[in-house]
Amino acid sequence: MGTKLWKDAPVISEKFWSHVSALDGVVNPEGCGRLVESLAAGGEAEVRQFANDLATAVRALATPQHLSQAVWDVSEPAAAPALPMSDDVFLYARLAVVAAGQSTWQTVVADANAMSGRWHVADAEELLEVVPQAFRRATGLDWDDELILDPPADSEDPRVGAGATGGHGKWWNWYMSGHMYDVKAERDDFDDAAYQLERAIDADPAWAAWWSNSGVPDLETYPSYTWDGVPKPRLSKGRKVVRVHFGFDAAVLHRTSVQDLPRLAAEHQRVMLQFVQSKLGLPEMPPLPTLP
Repeated sequence: MGTKLWKDAPVISEKFWSHVSALDGVVNPEGCGRLVESLAAGGEAEVRQFANDLATAVRALATPQHLSQAVWDVSEPAAAPALPMSDDVFLYARLAVVAAGQSTWQTVVADANAMSGRWHVADAEELLEVVPQAFRRATGLDWDDELILDPPADSEDPRVGAGATGGHGKWWNWYMSGHMYDVKAERDDFDDAAYQLERAIDADPAWAAWWSNSGVPDLETYPSYTWDGVPKPRLSKGRKVVRVHFGFDAAVLHRTSVQDLPRLAAEHQRVMLQFVQSKLGLPEMPPLPTLP
């Protein structure tokens, strides 16, 4: 049996919601630890089914009506303004709704207005680490598939797409970088500068040749900008992709002048790629592309 809210909608298994109940409605290290253990105990097939169901549940909330709602993090003062609904905030808010359990999720799917309110937005990102951790514990391998948490850009229907992966062409050749921010840490002008450099690296034959020494098709870096202590970088290597999570100080980002943002973006890319080089034993890196 599974949850089915509309005609021809993908079915979310009851086992998924049973696993989610281990969170007790909130994403925190203790709940995620219990969830990882229960998934890993079920083996690879159960982890993959959970990943598929998680992607389906989160995509079901990716509508313009849900995006238009005002959300707050539970840590914000009562009089605080709503969070700016960036891509990251919208994703984490949807993850928080799923973590709240089946009944809450059903309510918010059926009525987008029910999404307006206070959620554990800042903590919900940790739910994204559950599948890779459970997969590694169950199989001894790194998770190298992608969770498709949004409908295709050319579709307004969150039901489009099947499962966690597949069916969507990637927009990069071999290298992509996805920025993550603490609340109020994001800078659009920095994102613009970084994106131009990342696309130039991805298109540069010298960099593609350098990466070919890894024997893995894709490299994904995830710089995160935090106000608190910067976490240690970590790298995971699978058969299809190498993923790097690398922390940076949001305070440095916000005190950097607009003119210096391209320099800062280049510095951050260089540091992340040097970390990859050292971990994988790759040859000397080519120079970063020069942007106009």
